[in-house]
Amino acid sequence: MKKSIKQTLSIFAALLFVISSTAVAQQSDYQIQQDFRAEYSELVERVDNAGSSEELADLGSDIEALEADYSEYSSIINAALYPDTFSDRIEDLRNRQAGAEEDISVIEELNERVNELTTELDEFRNQLAEMDEEQADLKEQLDRSSSNERRQAALIRQYRENLEQRDQFVTEFLENLMSKYQSMDSDAQDEISDAAERMEDNPVEVLKTIVAEYTNDADQSSDLEAGDYLAMRAQHGYFTDVWDNIGEQLTNTFSPDEPVQERQEVSDMLEAWQASVDNKLWNSLSTAFNQNGIELESFSNADAFFDAIGIYVSEASEAAVESNSEEDYETYRNFANFWNSSVKGQWGELLVEGNVLTNSQIAEIDVELGTWGENAPPTSNLMFILFLVSLAVIIGLVVLLVTKKN
Repeated sequence: MKKSIKQTLSIFAALLFVISSTAVAQQSDYQIQQDFRAEYSELVERVDNAGSSEELADLGSDIEALEADYSEYSSIINAALYPDTFSDRIEDLRNRQAGAEEDISVIEELNERVNELTTELDEFRNQLAEMDEEQADLKEQLDRSSSNERRQAALIRQYRENLEQRDQFVTEFLENLMSKYQSMDSDAQDEISDAAERMEDNPVEVLKTIVAEYTNDADQSSDLEAGDYLAMRAQHGYFTDVWDNIGEQLTNTFSPDEPVQERQEVSDMLEAWQASVDNKLWNSLSTAFNQNGIELESFSNADAFFDAIGIYVSEASEAAVESNSEEDYETYRNFANFWNSSVKGQWGELLVEGNVLTNSQIAEIDVELGTWGENAPPTSNLMFILFLVSLAVIIGLVVLLVTKKN
């Protein structure tokens, strides 16, 4: 009896041990599955929230470690992940990491471009501010030096040089913008636009500042001559061409919320700039012609200026045909000298670049001037005198013959 009880207890104990061992094993497998899920989820979150290439590089090592730690339990994990597998999850992490690396690489590149652009804009504004300060100082000195002609002439030359240097500086800036944005597609514009949202400044705002300063300079300019205002008109023409080429790309990139309104604002500012220049330009051109003894009909725009020159040349040419005097010839020589040496020689490129005269219009005036030149020289009286002498000799011979015959 006792023996039977002992056997029963032994069997029960063994059964209890087996059951306990199975439960512990099941609990251990479950813990492995839960730990893997937790570490996998943590890595997914870290990959998704990574903000730099360095973070992603560290995550690559952590993914390798996860695979090494749990690879021997892959069958246990597969049972919990079905139909996914342990290998699927590891591959998913690696794919997530690769995609994140590509995205962050693009973002870091864009950030670098934005930082470079910010630096360029800051440097440009600083240099432009220095030039504006020098120009303002020169303007103030000019206003104070009106009683000293020699001093004033020197300051005007310096003022012009300052204007030319600033024009060159702005031109280089515009060329740089052209090279960067002229061929930019919409995808690149969108990418830079997203990265540029945090910028305190942008190229569109800088361009608006430049136009405003040029307009102010034209309004306040004094003691300048026609060539100076033609240079302003030429700079305006170049600026307008640049804006026509890249204005849409710039506003789509840096003013994506209101690109049309921004373009219109810049266009309006460009019109105001031209109007300010023109307020001084046409009078200065008229004065330049008058100072050289050439009185043109009044004009207030490019077409009227071309017409005034054409009318002057045409009427003078007709007068030369009618009177054929030395005075008419001197008028021709005076105009031809001023036209060739000053208008074409000094202002030619500025006239074309500033849309004041076209190359074809200049050529047309050259043709009319050539006709005038053919008509201008007074005809020599020598032939007429020889004719009279010959006639007198013939009459004398006839009279002599008649007298002898009688």
